[in-house]
Amino acid sequence: MFLRLALSILATAAAIGLPSSPAHAGTFSISPLRVELSSGSQTGALTIRNQDAAPVVVQAEAVLWQQSDGILVSPAVFTVPGNGSQLVRVALRVPADAQRELSYRVILTEVPQQASAGFTGLNVALRLSLPVFVAPVATAQPQLQWSAARNADGTIALTARNSGNAHDRILSFSAAPSTGPATAVSRDVAAYLLPGQARTWTLDNKQNQIVSSTDWNRLRVKGTTEAGDFEVETVLEAQ
Repeated sequence: MFLRLALSILATAAAIGLPSSPAHAGTFSISPLRVELSSGSQTGALTIRNQDAAPVVVQAEAVLWQQSDGILVSPAVFTVPGNGSQLVRVALRVPADAQRELSYRVILTEVPQQASAGFTGLNVALRLSLPVFVAPVATAQPQLQWSAARNADGTIALTARNSGNAHDRILSFSAAPSTGPATAVSRDVAAYLLPGQARTWTLDNKQNQIVSSTDWNRLRVKGTTEAGDFEVETVLEAQ
């Protein structure tokens, strides 16, 4: 029961000629936007579509996220014809863990082609990154624990820690005093938390209420994750 992931696109540029000239980038897309493997389903497939008229050369690789050297991507380098597509397979190289979800990332990088004669613009190579999750043999689920502490400047550091054995993805949250009229501080974050990982956000607001009011010593945190909605209370920890 996973939601679709907003694909992370990282553009890297190699300048050819004047930086102020027009830019050109290949246009390709990928689906699905996440790969889910398990001991019972050890292979998956990605479809890369070239939406440009010219062919594009793409390199595929699996890189470290939490684990490394555990999945195989084939083919590793391929050419997608103009307005065509290419199937890329992702397969387990090691057994699924007995208790803990494993996580990887597959990186698809456009290989820059030689510029045509007379081209004085900017060639932009696209780099697409998507997660690969391998379910453990045992039942897996995230378990988020929230804590808060006051920083030296009076703002609040709000921390979420995943003590479960599967990832979660925090989509948004809001924090407000458990009692009192103060306005909640909201964040849209879309942040992954792998098993054993933690993330911290700094809470402040324009009215400076967090710094000046003791109401914020006890917080109610509400939000949404891929696993569903949540609501917890936490007390500021002593520094």
